[in-house]
Amino acid sequence: MFSLRQATTADAEFLCRVVEATMRRYVEQTWGSFNEELNRKNVAEMIGARACEIIEFEGADIGLLSVQRHPHHIQLSQIFILPSHQNRGVGTSILRELAREARQAGKPVKLRLLAVNPARRLYEREGFRVASTTPERVYMELRFS
Repeated sequence: MFSLRQATTADAEFLCRVVEATMRRYVEQTWGSFNEELNRKNVAEMIGARACEIIEFEGADIGLLSVQRHPHHIQLSQIFILPSHQNRGVGTSILRELAREARQAGKPVKLRLLAVNPARRLYEREGFRVASTTPERVYMELRFS
C-alpha cells in the first residue's frame, strides 16, 4: 500500500528527478525540448504552495501527487511515479481513492495530460472520458451521474 506525505524543500531534487524521469520524453515529443530550469521553478512553486505530496511505497519515495479540491470538481494536476515503480498498482490505487472521495463529495475528477502520454490508457480503464483535446493535450473527466 502507498502513503503520502507533504513535500518540503528537502524533496526538491527528488521531485525534479521524478518529473524528468517520467515526463522528459513526452515533453520533448510535444515541444521539442525539456527545460530543466523551468522544471526546477515549477517544483519550487508547488512546494511553496504546499500543492505537492510525495508518494511512498514500501518505505521508498517513488513519485509525486498534486491534487486541488475546488468547489465544483477535484483536479488531478500531477501524478508521476518513477518508471522503476510503475505497473505495480500504485497509480491505480491512488486514482481509485480519489474517485471514491469525488463520488462521496458528488464532484467530478478532472485532469489533463500530454496527448502523447500512454497514461491515458490507465485513466480510460478507470472510467475517465475525454472532455476535449488540443494538439498538445487531452482533457479528461470522471463523472458519477
